[in-house]
Amino acid sequence: MDLDSIYPVDSMSDLTVQTLVDRIARSRTEEQFVYRETELDELWRLVDIAIRAGTDESGRGEERLRQMRDSVHRAHDLIGMDAKPLEAAAALREALI
Repeated sequence: MDLDSIYPVDSMSDLTVQTLVDRIARSRTEEQFVYRETELDELWRLVDIAIRAGTDESGRGEERLRQMRDSVHRAHDLIGMDAKPLEAAAALREALI
């Protein structure tokens, strides 16, 4: 998918997270960084909803979801505030562990 568009984030699946990791790692322009922030915002929202519910569709527990949200938050700051796409991709990759 084109990096100059926003990827529709509709789940917290490992496939979605890996797709975002790849998109972040390949992003180079300020505009692309803004799009990646938007994608991460949506992922954060989904994780936050799952935390309030206590679990998600894959059975991740609250503690694991909180760790995932922290990884998303770090990736968001690294891509948005620091313009460090490779570091942001690595931070988000931690959400897969």
